[in-house]
Amino acid sequence: MCGEPLHNSSRYFIEKVFKQNRVLNISEIVYEYAICESCANSMSNEISNDSKAAITQLYETHSENLLRKLDYLHRTEKYSINSWVDRCSMTGKQVRLCNEYAVNGIIENGGLVYEHTPIVISDDFVQKIQDVLSEETKETFDDFKKQITDGDPSVEDLVFSPTPGLI
Repeated sequence: MCGEPLHNSSRYFIEKVFKQNRVLNISEIVYEYAICESCANSMSNEISNDSKAAITQLYETHSENLLRKLDYLHRTEKYSINSWVDRCSMTGKQVRLCNEYAVNGIIENGGLVYEHTPIVISDDFVQKIQDVLSEETKETFDDFKKQITDGDPSVEDLVFSPTPGLI
C-alpha cells in the first residue's frame, strides 16, 4: 500500500485465500497479499470501534481452540507448516471441509513467527466475522479487497472480503 519493498520492513503480515477445487481435490490460491506493519496499523485505524470490539469478542469466544492448538504444536515441536494449517484455528474445522479459507502469518526478519501464526480462518469463521462488522468497516474491507485484487470481478465472485484476522 505504501509502495515500500517488504524487505525494508522488519515485520509484515501475509494472507493467502484458498478455494477448494472439488474436481481436482486440491486447494487453490485465489489471491494473496503482504502488508507491512505500518500499513496494517493504518488500516486498523480505519476499522470502526464497534467492529474492533465485536471482532475482539469473537476471537476471545473462540480463543480456547487456538490456545489448545498452539500449546499442542509447541509441545510437540511440530514446526512443519502442514501441521499448522490443516484446520481452522478458531473453530477446529478441517480445511478440506471448507469451501474457502484463509491462512494468515506474521513474518519477522524474513521468517515465519510460529508463536502465534499461522492462523487459519475457515469460511464459517469468516461468516461470523462478517456478521459482526459495521457497514463502515465492511466498506473499508471492500475497498482494500479492490486494491489487492485490482477489482477483478472473477476474484470478487470467488471469495468473501479479506479477513481482518491480523490487521
